[in-house]
Amino acid sequence: MDTDKLHSWLHLAMTPKVGPKTVLKLLHHFTTVENILAQDSNTLSQFVGSTVARLIVANAAEKAVNEAYTWLEKDKSNNIITLADSFYPKGLGEMVDPPIILFAKGDLSLLDKHKFTIIGTRHPTEQGTLNAFNFAKHLSNLDLTIVSGMADGIDRYAHLGALEGHGKTIGVIGTGIDRVYPASNKDLFHKVAVDGLLLSEFALGTQPFVGNFPRRNRIVAGLSKGCLVIESAVDGGSMITANMALEMGREVMAIPGSIHNPVARGCHKLIKVGAKLIETTNDIIEELQIVQEVQKSVMAEPINDPILQIMGFDAVDIDHICNKLNVSVAEICANLLALELDGHITNCGNGKYQRIFR
Repeated sequence: MDTDKLHSWLHLAMTPKVGPKTVLKLLHHFTTVENILAQDSNTLSQFVGSTVARLIVANAAEKAVNEAYTWLEKDKSNNIITLADSFYPKGLGEMVDPPIILFAKGDLSLLDKHKFTIIGTRHPTEQGTLNAFNFAKHLSNLDLTIVSGMADGIDRYAHLGALEGHGKTIGVIGTGIDRVYPASNKDLFHKVAVDGLLLSEFALGTQPFVGNFPRRNRIVAGLSKGCLVIESAVDGGSMITANMALEMGREVMAIPGSIHNPVARGCHKLIKVGAKLIETTNDIIEELQIVQEVQKSVMAEPINDPILQIMGFDAVDIDHICNKLNVSVAEICANLLALELDGHITNCGNGKYQRIFR
């Protein structure tokens, strides 16, 4: 987009009290952003009220626009996407209140990839963090781009797992893109900016106000074809995102947990109202009905895997596996979990695993 057009979009989108619905209303009447900005305040006030009209005409966004240009020129990985750009994410364009502009830092090509959202509580169990990391890693290895909200807990481990796989990750943040929140995720922000993509619709310098995060959540939900919830309280923020995804017609999925675990109850509630119960990554691929090549790769048996080679039709004790392979329990656990997530073995309880033959 040329400089004049970008300036017009920034001018309108960053004017105080102007949100997506206001911009869409004005575009409906005046067709282009340039036409909107050519109007006087009396004309604009017929559609958006006198206060907003005066702010637009007075160029109240000038300082924020200048800061945006300074940021844009600071690093070649910095980009600003507008609703009019050809590479604006299709999923967001289908929303009733799409972000008018997006500050982006990192690999823009990820917007064209198959995307899948993983979210959950900021206070997960150890099993929850393992599930987030391993599900994200395995889906990333299937060339899915993992989307999440850059929060502590499940979000963090979903991003880290995705970066460990062959694919990448998109982090959507609820502050200005020049702010790191929470501070504990500073390392993650750097990794995603370098090896993935950061997105924010908020002006530079925007602090982490409570009202920002539901707005961020609609982008997290809208970017992807499907959404997996890994541990959430019934009233957790992840439930807001999941409900938004349902309203947008996205596939919503959840991993069940113990009935005694308070951060499993949100997942149970979602399953009760129709979310798909997820046990393996294969369940996700089947639900999404993604391209046939991906389905084939997830179904392929890792015939050279030493664990599978020593397992017959009966359940096998983990100690038996360790003795056969001459490894410790700690060394084998991650591999067992990976095979379980991919649907190649099942956990029978009491330390026993059984191979699933296709």
